[in-house]
Amino acid sequence: MQHSMRLGCLALIVFASSIAACDKINHHTVTTQVVAKVNNGEITVHQLNAALAQVPNVSPESAKSVSGPVLERLIDQELLVQQARAAGLDRNPQVVQAIEAAKRAVLAGAYVQQMTANIAKPNDHDIHEYFVQHPEYFSGRRVYAYRSVAIHATPDEVHGIEQQLTATRDVDAVVNYLRTNKLNFVVNSLSKATEQLPKEALTRFVGLKDGDSTLFVSPGGAELVQLISSHPEPVDEAQGRPFIEKYLLEERRNERVATEIKSLRTAATIQYVGEVKAPPANAASPKPKANDVSSSIAAGLK
Repeated sequence: MQHSMRLGCLALIVFASSIAACDKINHHTVTTQVVAKVNNGEITVHQLNAALAQVPNVSPESAKSVSGPVLERLIDQELLVQQARAAGLDRNPQVVQAIEAAKRAVLAGAYVQQMTANIAKPNDHDIHEYFVQHPEYFSGRRVYAYRSVAIHATPDEVHGIEQQLTATRDVDAVVNYLRTNKLNFVVNSLSKATEQLPKEALTRFVGLKDGDSTLFVSPGGAELVQLISSHPEPVDEAQGRPFIEKYLLEERRNERVATEIKSLRTAATIQYVGEVKAPPANAASPKPKANDVSSSIAAGLK
């Protein structure tokens, strides 16, 4: 709500500044919505407001100073657009496809925004319940220092790495094995808090003791991890509250979108006419990815 109010203030400021640019016709003052003319093209206050809305951390007080550089960038963009049209690029098949794809994305996004606008925010009970049910992110939050060996390898090569780790339980021995077999790898020393780790990795990290190692297999290779040390850095409910609220709200939005899509697909007539066919009924379908509470907390605690 504060963000939308701030953008509204910015729009009013920019619009007010544009009132000064006016045309007098038959002794009547007519307010123009054009903030710049570029050759035969125009840039409107609505375009400027839209561009300002994309600038992070802009307050109503700083809007006037920011609007100048933003307008200059729009002028540069308009010049390039004019040149692209003069070169016939707006008729290029790839460009046309990209424009249509952008339109589809904007329209779909607008419908999702409208459909999820009235979702109720999580209440105190919801937030407290999530806090209690996920101690790993809060009361049990830890920071892990570890050595990471990111490896580019084929499935067969990964199998050999797994065998080497099982036999030696020694990361240095595995690194020597990688060198001997001329595999591509990068070694880094990293430090990450609980919430910065992927969910699928967290369970295994929790089970590691200092010096222990484990191998995470992924498409294209694997990551060998050796835990150096870990220590607790708990987060209380007051600190975690805004990020839990954001996560739960996003989760509710995703659930509503998934329900709506399921309903629309049930009512629609869908025919597969090309080589690409529908996946098996038991195949896992991709779901909208929620903003993980982990990344939200991580951003908030920095």
